[in-house]
Amino acid sequence: MKKARLVPFTAAHVTEQYLLWLNDRRLMRYSRQRLRTHTRESSLAYLASFAGGPNLFWAVERIADGLHLGSMTAFVDTHQKTADLGIMIGLAGQGCGNEAWGLALEYGFNVLSLRKITGGAVARNEAMIRIFRRRGMVLEGTRRRQELLDDGPADVLLYGLLREEWR
Repeated sequence: MKKARLVPFTAAHVTEQYLLWLNDRRLMRYSRQRLRTHTRESSLAYLASFAGGPNLFWAVERIADGLHLGSMTAFVDTHQKTADLGIMIGLAGQGCGNEAWGLALEYGFNVLSLRKITGGAVARNEAMIRIFRRRGMVLEGTRRRQELLDDGPADVLLYGLLREEWR
C-alpha cells in the first residue's frame, strides 16, 4: 500500500514547519541548505525559479492525510534526456523517502521518457545511500573529500540508473 505521493510544490507548502526543516543544521547536516538562512521570501524565490523550465519541484505528502513530509527536485536536461534528483525529508521515520524516490524514478522514466536518472550524496548519509541501493542505482563515481562538513571533508558518492536497468 502506497504511503506517499508527489505533488507540485506550491507557495502553500512554504510553512513555518518547512522553514524550520530547512534551517535545522542537524537535519541539513549533509545538505548545502545548511549554508544559508532560509526565509519565506527566499523559499518563494526558489519556487519561482522552476516556473517555465523543464526542472521539477515536488512536495512529498503522506497519502492518508496530506501531511507535508518533505520535498524533491528533478533537474532535467531535455537534450540529454537525463535528470538529477534531490530529496529532503523533514519528517523522517514515515517510511516515505524510499517510496518518494521510486515515484520520481517512475515519473522520469515513464512520463518524461528519460534515458538516465542520477543522484548524489555525502558518503556519510547512510539513509540516502540505502535509497540509491534499494532502487537499483549504480555507484558511478566518488568525488573524494568534496564537501566540507562540520567535522571535516567528506566524499560525495554519485549514483545513476539507466532506463534499461530500471525495475
